[in-house]
Amino acid sequence: MLAFRAAKWVSIAGFLTACAGVATGCSSTTDGGATAEDPMNECLGTTSSALKTCAGPTTLRGIDVSYYQGNVDWAKVKAAGQTFAFVRVSDGIDYPDSKFAQNWPGTKQAGLVRGLYQFFRPGKDVTAQVNLLVSKLDAAGGLQPGDLPPVLDLESAGGLPAATVVARAKAWIAQIEDKLGVKPIVYTAAFMSNIIGNHFADYVLWVANYQTTCPTMPSGWTDWQFWQDSDKGKVDGVTGAVDTNFFNGGLLKLKALTVKEPKAPAPPSVIDGAEGILAEDTSLLIGEEGEEQGATIGSGTPKEPQAAPSDPCR
Repeated sequence: MLAFRAAKWVSIAGFLTACAGVATGCSSTTDGGATAEDPMNECLGTTSSALKTCAGPTTLRGIDVSYYQGNVDWAKVKAAGQTFAFVRVSDGIDYPDSKFAQNWPGTKQAGLVRGLYQFFRPGKDVTAQVNLLVSKLDAAGGLQPGDLPPVLDLESAGGLPAATVVARAKAWIAQIEDKLGVKPIVYTAAFMSNIIGNHFADYVLWVANYQTTCPTMPSGWTDWQFWQDSDKGKVDGVTGAVDTNFFNGGLLKLKALTVKEPKAPAPPSVIDGAEGILAEDTSLLIGEEGEEQGATIGSGTPKEPQAAPSDPCR
């Protein structure tokens, strides 16, 4: 998912027509110089006559980072026109990201819509990966209203059968939903289509596809919400190359995907009996001093204008 990071996208092939083609992708090395589970240039799958989906008239820009980007100046990233950012929490269970603890609060302080992702290793213990994500997240301040749901970075089969990869990825999703109460986002690419099939089509898609004007859809999806369009981007506040992304919509649409404020509990009912007296006119309850008793429920936050249109289909 990151420039220079483990199992990055090595190649996304050309396409047959303006809106159909063949896409392939590969994994490379793991953190710390370890040998990759999927050797470089050994692709997991291919798709033919795949659907390409261009962005709508309004888009937002964002980046995703890990410790490979070093110390990010998030205020400069925000000033450079970026609206959102994803930060890595770990590569499986063996490589917790050393910059997550500063990147997670840093993005919030800069006013970016933030999200986190975990590079999923299907060959590793699923529960251990989930527990690592949750513990690191809690230690860094937790998931808060306005944050994007956690991302399942699904780009490696780990040499396992497709059915096993799918079952373990679904187990990760189920445990995240249970522990955090949110529905995750899925990050993947067309070259994983032979592995994932249509099993994740109900989840928000973050698609990876480079050197193209419109990304190719993995199997199961016809549209995308996030698109990682490059691993060689240049953004003020980040030293060296960084992954760049589009969001397919404006700010209101982006915020609609975020974690919501918990609903206020309904006011307690007044019943006839030992707990209280039900007045004949229930529209007004009178207290001991003759004052009106009740509660105020606030309205939502004001809507914000959408960002100016831009066209990534250059």
